Amino acid sequence: MPVMPAQCKTCPFRQPPTDSLRQKVEGRLMQVSQTCHSSGLAHGKRDTHLCRGARDFQLTLLHRLGVLSAPTDEAWAAKVKELGI
Repeated sequence: MPVMPAQCKTCPFRQPPTDSLRQKVEGRLMQVSQTCHSSGLAHGKRDTHLCRGARDFQLTLLHRLGVLSAPTDEAWAAKVKELGI
C-alpha cells in the first residue's frame, strides 16, 4: 500500500505527542503500519494509503535503532529489499 506523499491536514502526527489518538498509533507502529484516517474507511471505501505521519515516526525510530541507514523512504525500501519482504 503506498504511503501518503504528505501529512493530511488532520493527521494526528501534526498534533503534540500528548494527543491520545497519536499515542495509540505510536504504541503499535513497531508491529503494524497505520492507514491514513482521511482516506478509505473515512469515506466508506477500502483504505488505499498509509499515514505519512506514522511512517515518518517509524522511519525516525528505526533509524535511531540502527535498523535503517537514514530516516527516509529510500532507506526503508532498501531494507525491505535486503530482507526480501
